Amino acid sequence: MASKLIDRFFRAIDCLLSIALFVIFTEVIVEVSARYIFSVPIPWGAELSQTLLVWITFLGSAVAMRHGEHMAIRLVLDFLPWPSLRKGLEVIGNLFLVAFLIVGIWSGCLVVTRTWGLRTTTLQIPAGILYLALPVGCLFMVIGLWQFFIANRHNANERVQ
Repeated sequence: MASKLIDRFFRAIDCLLSIALFVIFTEVIVEVSARYIFSVPIPWGAELSQTLLVWITFLGSAVAMRHGEHMAIRLVLDFLPWPSLRKGLEVIGNLFLVAFLIVGIWSGCLVVTRTWGLRTTTLQIPAGILYLALPVGCLFMVIGLWQFFIANRHNANERVQ
């Protein structure tokens, strides 16, 4: 049940990422056309693209985490002759990753609370919206990592049987 809910949640994130990418693409085309063809720049365009790009980065990282697609340097692990040691080191590495993400959530929340009262230059939205991408993205990465572990454990159990 929880897995299906998380699947739907990440599908919604995929849709939001697609929409955000389309908005950035459209905004850049309109901005370039307005600036160089009509000599009328759009003042809020760059700020909108910047904000959406930051959100795409963190939400996209969560989606990549869910699928186990983040870059990893496994040179030492792959040459270890003992599978149990390799598995133990992977678990320790992932625990460090979770700790790092928890620090990201905590410190990101601090930044958001400090910047929420400030306004962005052209859009006049709370500046904390830009920084909110860090704790939200780190939280979603923890959820994605958890689901990746559950899926891999389930797949490993199926292979054993």
